[in-house]
Formats: sequence, structure tokens, C-alpha cells
Amino acid sequence: MQRIVAIGGGGFLMEDNRSPIDDYLLALTSKTSPRVCFLPTPSGDSEEHLEKFYAAYTSERCTPSHLSFFRKARPRALPLETYSDQLFAQDLIFVGGGNTRSALAVWREWGLDRALARAWERGVVLAGMSAGALCWFEVGVSDSFADGTYRPVDALGLLPGACAAHYNAMPEQRTLLHHAIRAREVPDSIAIDEAAAVVFVGRDVERVLSWHSGSTAYRVFLGDGTVREEAYDSEPLSGVAN
Repeated sequence: MQRIVAIGGGGFLMEDNRSPIDDYLLALTSKTSPRVCFLPTPSGDSEEHLEKFYAAYTSERCTPSHLSFFRKARPRALPLETYSDQLFAQDLIFVGGGNTRSALAVWREWGLDRALARAWERGVVLAGMSAGALCWFEVGVSDSFADGTYRPVDALGLLPGACAAHYNAMPEQRTLLHHAIRAREVPDSIAIDEAAAVVFVGRDVERVLSWHSGSTAYRVFLGDGTVREEAYDSEPLSGVAN
């Protein structure tokens, strides 16, 4: 089964304590001690992000590791010379937040874009927050540019259409997304609030989860010349999901 979990914002990188979505991801693997690899590339392999990952995904709960392109090897880092084989052995791969455009460029240089696609095809659960959500789609609506404006970025294309994250926290992104869809610059999109996540099986939405009141995801599309938003029904998430 091919599964991707796209998180609009939250989880261990944004919340002070371990989040219900982190518990959900571990449970989704159906493993007692799942192998979990963190990709902090969008943040330039931020030490802070690595510390937060290992604080949330402890060795008592899983077998954690990370893949770093910017830092020298440290404990639990996958070796760059054999990283693809190691990725295929993971149960869950999680991509952090940061600069989507820069991360995609690094991945393509190192061939990680192809390795992630093969891992997905082999049934490894893929997940991520913010940039780590946008990267899986054909297009990500990202602020990864020097002027800070939101623009489309060609992403990995495992999921159809475009994606926007932090949707309820950044009104300017909603305006830009609507304009881009109206101008046919981006395809139909999924926009994900903070504290919400969209679970895909194959290339289809299976469910939307939320762990704060009012958070959800939206299908944003052009209908009869007008940009329309349709909210998904979201399932409250607390504790570990089955």
C-alpha cells in the first residue's frame, strides 16, 4: 500500500510537546518499533530540527535515524554512499519544514527524488510538514523565494495537483492560490490548515485528520470561472489512531 501524510502545520517541529499526529504516524506503520528516517533538508539540516525529531521519536518508541546532506556524519545518520538502500528499509520517512525550492534542488542533485519515489512504490510511509507536505505534489505553493512571495514550485509529482500549507494562518497565501488557480497557473489544489493532515492512499485522499478545533483541509478548484473551496470533513485526532 502506498501512503503519504501531508501535514499543514504542527507536529514535533511546531508544538512544544509530542503531537497526536506524531503518534498517528508511528501507529500507521503497524510496527512495534518502526524504522523512522527524518529528512531535515528544507531547513538546511537544522540542528534544532534534528534535536526536536530525536526528542519526539525516541528509541523507546521507534528506531530513529536521519539523512543529512549539509552536515558531517553524526550518530544515527544514514551514510550518504548507501542512503538509498537504507531508505528502502524504513517504515516511515518524514520531511521537515523550511525552503521547499532549495530542498528539491538538493534532492535532485543527489538523486533522492528518485529514491523517494521508489520507497513510496515499495510501501514506505511518506510524511512531512509544511515544505514536507508540499514536496509530494506536482506543484507546491511556497514562499521559498528571495522576496518572500508565494509562488508555484515544481515538486516531486507523487500526488496530483498543487498543495498549500499553513492555510488558516497565512491569508496572503489564500489570495495568491486563488489568483493562480483563476489564471490557470496551477492545477486544482489541496490547501491544508495548521493542525490538520491529509492521508493519501495511492494518489487519492483517504481521510483528513485534525487535532485543533476548526482545522481541516480544502479542495480548491476552478468551477464555472470562479475559484471554489470545498472543505473536507475532518476526523478529530487524539492519542494514537488505529
